[in-house]
Amino acid sequence: MTRPKNKPKRQTVDRFRVFNAFIDFTLRELSRTESAVWLVLYRDTKPDGIAKTSQADIAKRCGMSDRTVRRVIRRLEQLGLLLVVHRGGLQQGATAYRVFPMSRERLDKL
Repeated sequence: MTRPKNKPKRQTVDRFRVFNAFIDFTLRELSRTESAVWLVLYRDTKPDGIAKTSQADIAKRCGMSDRTVRRVIRRLEQLGLLLVVHRGGLQQGATAYRVFPMSRERLDKL
């Protein structure tokens, strides 16, 4: 059985829900650099919910320094918008992140 052409894939619908929740509840509270890093990581998120991206690549795409990216990632972790699943490094591959549209604290208030 095939899916009707006008019906979007479930994964696409879920991605828009996450993106909309981020815009509606979180974006206004973040700095420009925090928003940019979150968006790059969210764009890189695979169907398993994990984004594997180097900090150097994030810095290049956002137009900021590696040091700023490290600071922003720590801040996003503190806010509950990001979870570092695997720390990458030399001979270990890229760091893996799980990206959330809002903090657990805000989600519990809804």
